[in-house]
Amino acid sequence: MDRTESPVPYAMPDPAGLPPDRSGWVIEPARAALLILNPQNHFLRVLRERSAPVSPLVSGIALLCESARAAGIPVLYALAGADSRAAGRGTAFGHPALLRGGDSREVAEEIRPQVGDSLLTAKRFSAFAGTRLRHRLFELGRDQPVIVGVFARTQVLLTAADAAMQDMEPFVVADAVADRAPDQHRMAVDWIAATCGAVRSVAGVADAFGGPPAP
Repeated sequence: MDRTESPVPYAMPDPAGLPPDRSGWVIEPARAALLILNPQNHFLRVLRERSAPVSPLVSGIALLCESARAAGIPVLYALAGADSRAAGRGTAFGHPALLRGGDSREVAEEIRPQVGDSLLTAKRFSAFAGTRLRHRLFELGRDQPVIVGVFARTQVLLTAADAAMQDMEPFVVADAVADRAPDQHRMAVDWIAATCGAVRSVAGVADAFGGPPAP
C-alpha cells in the first residue's frame, strides 16, 4: 500500500471514555488468566495496513504478560492455524486468512510465549470452539479470562460471549485489543460491556494483577 494513501491511524480508547460497567466484577488474581488471541505477525501486518494502533496494542499486551507472569497468573495463547478448515468460512465474512509462508504464523517477538504458557490452536472465532480452553482453565482453577489481542469484533467479542455463556467472568482490555477500523473496535467494546463482560484498561488490569504499573 502506498504510504501516502494510508488512512489516518486511529487511537486506542481513552480509559476515561470506556463504557460504564454493568458487571460489578472485580479481577481477582487467584481466579484470573490472561488470554491472548491471534498475536501473529500476519494479522498484525493486516492491522498496520489499515493504520490500526499496532504499537500500543503490542506494548499493552507485553506489559500485561509481564504483570501476569510476575504475579503467577497463567498466560494462554489462542493462535490461528494456517490449515484450519474454518478459513474459508472466515474469509467469506471478510476475515483475513492466515498465510502459510515466511513468519506469518509466528507470534510477534515482543509477546512470544514463554516456558509455562499454554498454547492452543483456534478452530473458530471463539477460542473455546474446538479447543481445550475450557478444560485448561478448569485445570488451572481460573474462571476470569482477561482477553486481549485481535480481532476485536470477531475473536475477542465471540470469545468473551462464549466465556459468559459458560458461567465465567470475561474481562476485555479495551486498549489491548484492535481491529481494522475504529468503528469495529468501538462496536466490540460497547457490545461486550452492554451484554456479557467487563471492559477494563491496560493500566487498570496491570494494577489488579499486582505487577509492574503501566507507564
